Amino acid sequence: MSRKSTSEADLIRMTTEVIHNYHNRHLEATIAPMAQDFIWIGSNDYQWCESLEEFCRLTKNVYAEPPMLVSDEEYRLLFRDRNTWGVYGRFTASAVLEDGGVLRAHVRGTYIWRRIDGEIKLFHVHASNAQDIPLNRIASPADPLTENSGFYDYLKRMDALRAGAEKITFHCREGKYLFLYPDEIIFLKAAGHCTILYTRSETFSVTGLLSAQTALLPALFQRIHKSYIVNTWYIDSICRYRAILKNGQEIPIGKDSYMALKQFLRQSL
Repeated sequence: MSRKSTSEADLIRMTTEVIHNYHNRHLEATIAPMAQDFIWIGSNDYQWCESLEEFCRLTKNVYAEPPMLVSDEEYRLLFRDRNTWGVYGRFTASAVLEDGGVLRAHVRGTYIWRRIDGEIKLFHVHASNAQDIPLNRIASPADPLTENSGFYDYLKRMDALRAGAEKITFHCREGKYLFLYPDEIIFLKAAGHCTILYTRSETFSVTGLLSAQTALLPALFQRIHKSYIVNTWYIDSICRYRAILKNGQEIPIGKDSYMALKQFLRQSL
């Protein structure tokens, strides 16, 4: 009996099914096509295994986390042999946290399939999370990620790295100093001779005009109104001089700033 040929479309479909099942937290569907001697190499030190049993143990905490949205997918056939096929690709995995924060991972992966006992099985995955260069020099974390860490823990760490390793210093009206990572700040609002700083969980009144805060902030923060600077990571959409944030809040956009913000968001996609 002739063996049914496996097309490039078949392999890409099988690959995307595994990726979507993993990020939708469907354990049984994720591991169903994997070989018993499945080899996995992930982004962290502990993410290395040479069996399906070990993979299940290392990823047990991931399946307790909320699902993630997979988008911007692109896959191609890398090679094909008589009983072995390789697929490579990239995608974005996104999640919105309960506090309105957004986590994104830009994943690059290689997926090796083999015919084993007449069935095509996923034999190997090598996945990594892309980060643009130049990289910031940072100190080694005091609490490295382990097999007990969830994928969200990894993304939060990466989120902090993308936003910048150094915290920004603000002087509060009460006299104390406030140290925040850029990704913790949603937007800033002018309040007379002071500025109100809105984070994921609190608001702070800091000294200095809104214009003075601009020099402290990275480029992802945009002055969109005479009274507002917004972290563009948190913009979900813009419409008729209003910015709708991912936590549901709306803030005004000045007419003179609308087109500039629209162009900035397009270039940032």
